[in-house]
Amino acid sequence: MVEKPAAQLPTISKTVPQNPGQAKIQASPFSDAEIAQQRREVQKVLQEILTLKEELQERQIETWANEDFSTAQALAEEADGIYRQRNFKSALDKYRESLAAFQQLRDGIPERIEKHLAAGHQALDSGDAEAAHEAFDLVLTISEDHPRGLKGKARAELLPDAWRHFTEGKQAFSANDLDTAREALQQSLAVDPQTRLASELLPKVLSAITERDYSAAMSAGYAAIAEQDFTSAKTAFERAQKLKPSAEEAGIGLRQARNGAEQIRVDQLFSSARQQEQTENWHGAVKSYTALLKQDGSLVAAITGKARAEARAQLDDQLQDLLKDPLTLGTSKRNQFARQVLADARQLNAGTPRLQQQIEDLENALTRALIPLPVRFRSDRSTSVTIYHVGRLGNFDQREITLKPGRYTAVGTREGYRDVRQEFTVVPGEETPIVVIQCGEKIIGANNG
Repeated sequence: MVEKPAAQLPTISKTVPQNPGQAKIQASPFSDAEIAQQRREVQKVLQEILTLKEELQERQIETWANEDFSTAQALAEEADGIYRQRNFKSALDKYRESLAAFQQLRDGIPERIEKHLAAGHQALDSGDAEAAHEAFDLVLTISEDHPRGLKGKARAELLPDAWRHFTEGKQAFSANDLDTAREALQQSLAVDPQTRLASELLPKVLSAITERDYSAAMSAGYAAIAEQDFTSAKTAFERAQKLKPSAEEAGIGLRQARNGAEQIRVDQLFSSARQQEQTENWHGAVKSYTALLKQDGSLVAAITGKARAEARAQLDDQLQDLLKDPLTLGTSKRNQFARQVLADARQLNAGTPRLQQQIEDLENALTRALIPLPVRFRSDRSTSVTIYHVGRLGNFDQREITLKPGRYTAVGTREGYRDVRQEFTVVPGEETPIVVIQCGEKIIGANNG
């Protein structure tokens, strides 16, 4: 630590003036007191001047306000000259004038810093790296480690790269090369996020890209609708809606695409249903009409079509069930049901190949089901033969009877022998069946062991 030197006051001459009148004034106690007071005031002001001067020199004032500083010093030197002439009152006034000049320099530091900061930021915004460095260097000269000065200085170092990318982006935007402009501006902000012009231009570029992509998506959507490619149209309008959620046009286009897709689906289902009816795939037609009614429950054609298809599907199932097992048609109840189904089928008068074939096959099956066929039985005269639901045949060696087509069960009984059962089937068009039934296994009694 070095102590500040004491203020060096001007040397006052001790020579006694030759003028007797002047000697009398100097010898006046009141005058001496006044002079002493003035000299004390001078010393006080001078001390303040020296303190301010040292403070300003520490801030290297000669670099940023040398002319004003020299003017303030000149006032102090002029006051020194007046002081040496023993005109203490005038010297005090001049010292005060000098002090005021130094104070003005000190008090103007914040304003001066702001001025240089503004100049530095203006240079940053205009891409003038040299001017930016100069301005922020002055700030740091006046106030070492000034936060905004340091930040500005750092930005000035990055300015060449940031400005190069910005310039490229600006030129690309002017040429309507939007993607290049976006990339360049983003690079500029990556170098210096506070590049004002880049941050102001980028939203305009992004907005232009949004408009471009939105228009392209809308055009693609309507082009797809014209080609009846509603899936692609829906995708395009959804993309447009994401780009501009509040745009009504995208919503309108999306509804048109969905309606078109639904209409295509309806047309396809109607076409499938008609094709299935033509091929007498009634269950498939029922599914198609059901799907149509899920799309739109008010479709009258689908309602009537489903009812028609369900009725035909039920009839088709009944016909197929009867034809699947024609041997059951010989029974009275089954035969009566088959004839009712046959009457229903004839009543349709559809003339479709499958139905006509089913009607013909069922008529033949019903006819054959009522024509008895010969069946031969063989036994041993000792076995009594009975046919369920037909009657008792009794004992015999050989016997032939006629039976309607169907499934039968013959039972043979004999005293002391185990009963036997024999199932047989009478089928039209096949050879006459021969049924052998006789009891041959004796029952061994408990006492015969």
